[in-house]
Amino acid sequence: MANMEKPQWAELLKDPPFDQLHFTEALKSQIRQKTKRKSKSRLGISVIFLAAAALSSIFLYLNIIDEKTMNPGPTHERTAYYNNGELLLQVFPEPDLQAGIPSGYIFQFSEPFAKYQGKELLIHATHIHTGQQVIAVPSVQITEPSSGYTDLERFTARFALPLGGLWKLEVELGGESYGDVILSVGEPAWELSSLFKSENYWLRGKERNVGFIDPGFIAGKSNKYMWHLWEAEQELNGKFNVMAVKQGDDHMIEVFSGPSLGGTLNGADRSIPSSMSLPETGIWRLLPFVGGKLIDSIVIEVK
Repeated sequence: MANMEKPQWAELLKDPPFDQLHFTEALKSQIRQKTKRKSKSRLGISVIFLAAAALSSIFLYLNIIDEKTMNPGPTHERTAYYNNGELLLQVFPEPDLQAGIPSGYIFQFSEPFAKYQGKELLIHATHIHTGQQVIAVPSVQITEPSSGYTDLERFTARFALPLGGLWKLEVELGGESYGDVILSVGEPAWELSSLFKSENYWLRGKERNVGFIDPGFIAGKSNKYMWHLWEAEQELNGKFNVMAVKQGDDHMIEVFSGPSLGGTLNGADRSIPSSMSLPETGIWRLLPFVGGKLIDSIVIEVK
């Protein structure tokens, strides 16, 4: 059996059934080229997919930024504060509020007087556009109801706000936030403040309120200025500092910071020397603060 010869058809199967070889070198080359094109196509699709994903992330981020930009905060006045539908606080300011000028305000509280009695009341003011803060009403202890009333219906105050625009007034009672209102304050006038005489000296500012001996201002150069203040309608206790804002801008800079005010001088009730400089030429508004509260404003020219 081992030496049995294979049949003739088995020998014929050794030869390919084609007239010529089909898997030639040319065919191999074509297959390689097509394979490369498919790989590049897949790579291109991957790059496009990744780019689209990146653009989607960027658009999502820009939408988030746009939402924040489109919602910067309050955009109109709100003179009353409610909590769970109950009116707690209203404010009645003088008409035509203007930045830099002291104005009168009436704060009306609705809860029984026992809610406020013996507690410290403080009112902060925040400029909505810039976030800058000042003290509108320094801390005062509530010991008795409003004159002629049985509760705290008419809490009166007089203060100035340094910038035009919307301001948020937040009432703090006993160290905790009680309520807030939002007021629109008109832009200030920019006429130079006039001179007035006190005893033998000419001062620039507001007569019987605040002023300083003015030797002039030159941009970038420091000079000495003696401040004079009167206590007709205000308490002048606390640290004295001077902020300044340039016409056309709404960001205050500090130009002087000192200790509490000194005594009488040249007919004024209080006084303090200062050294000030302003960085640029133009019209500027000086804003003197005592104990964090703005006293008034004085417009000067820097040459």
